[in-house]
Amino acid sequence: MSYSPDVVIPRPALYAGMVLALCFLLSMLAAGMNLSFSVFLLPLEKTLSAGRGTVSSIVSVALLIGGLMSPITGTLMERLGPRVLYPAGLALFACAFAAASFAQNIYMLYLTLGVMAGVAISCLGPVTAVVLINRWFYARMGTAMGVIHSASGVGTLIVSPTAALLIANYDWRTAYQVYAIILAVLIPFIFFMPWQKIRAGHPAFRQFHGGKNDPKSEVEADAWTLKRAVRVMPFWGMAAAFFFTGAGVIAIIIHSVSFMIESGVDPVHAAAAFGFIGLLSPIGVIGFGTLGDRIGPRRAVLLSHVLSLTAVLALFLIKYYPSPIAIPLLVFSIGLSMGARGPTVSTMAARIFSGPNFGRIYGTISMAGGVGSALGSWMGGLLQDIFHTSDALLIFSTIMILFSVSPFGLIRALRR
Repeated sequence: MSYSPDVVIPRPALYAGMVLALCFLLSMLAAGMNLSFSVFLLPLEKTLSAGRGTVSSIVSVALLIGGLMSPITGTLMERLGPRVLYPAGLALFACAFAAASFAQNIYMLYLTLGVMAGVAISCLGPVTAVVLINRWFYARMGTAMGVIHSASGVGTLIVSPTAALLIANYDWRTAYQVYAIILAVLIPFIFFMPWQKIRAGHPAFRQFHGGKNDPKSEVEADAWTLKRAVRVMPFWGMAAAFFFTGAGVIAIIIHSVSFMIESGVDPVHAAAAFGFIGLLSPIGVIGFGTLGDRIGPRRAVLLSHVLSLTAVLALFLIKYYPSPIAIPLLVFSIGLSMGARGPTVSTMAARIFSGPNFGRIYGTISMAGGVGSALGSWMGGLLQDIFHTSDALLIFSTIMILFSVSPFGLIRALRR
């Protein structure tokens, strides 16, 4: 997005709040509707007569496409702006769910819930939001990032139980049709927002970056590019953290409902527990962002990984040692740690790589998270099919979570 120093914004606080609310809403819908696939997993297995790995690979395709598209949508956000990208993403998402509701085979679901939804998620999700947030909350980046990354938890809280009720009272096809209607209704409201002023950014941000419009300026000549960023270790450390966190945590999230049901938990109770995870997620994400400011990002990240490992332990207890504390422990540990790494890594990336190419650089870092999430969703189901036990899911998630914390101990810049 071009810098627009001539645009007058008489009430920047109002526009900053508008940007934060908009980014939160779109991120909430993108993440909530995608992660609600956990509720659809067993009904789709029954309809398609397919294995767990095959069905879970549908959302893997969406996560993979969303991750691979991140550098592209980050660049498009800088060049075309949200007025083009957001309505296009909403329209594509609505078409994906509408078409999926009529699917008769898994290949149609790969195309709709996988490819189409993956592209739409990339247009509406955190990567494009971070580009806007960076322009309006430059001085309070950590707090704003915490709010945006908490959207996935709120989406889980609202969307998953609603989907479970729709499936219980009607069927999964009706649930996807409701999704499509909600998304389609939002398009005209998004299209007619005051995008010229929103694209301009906060006056303080434009004053700081005003020289970047001049290609001959010293600031522009020294600006970060993707080619330069990939040569430094912090870039790869943040990418690795996103990759392994995505693999380990998404494997738990996508398969947690089916895991609980097959361990003897009532399906509605399992979906409700999954929804309560979303209730705690905003508290955890914002809380860890604030905690990182107080005790340091490295310590906050280590604590969040301890909670993620506790979630694996909770699943183990649900299966082998059922007790009144097992499900609350799962909800508490996943809820407070889900997305907790996002604000820290996003803020670090914005501080290090801020400039006219930030969208492309951050999008490429985020791509690793999408690829890791796709791997986690797929492997979590495939390993259960191969070994005929859900213990494989627990082992895989534990290994991935341990790998995800390693960059914060091995790379000096991330340790500090």
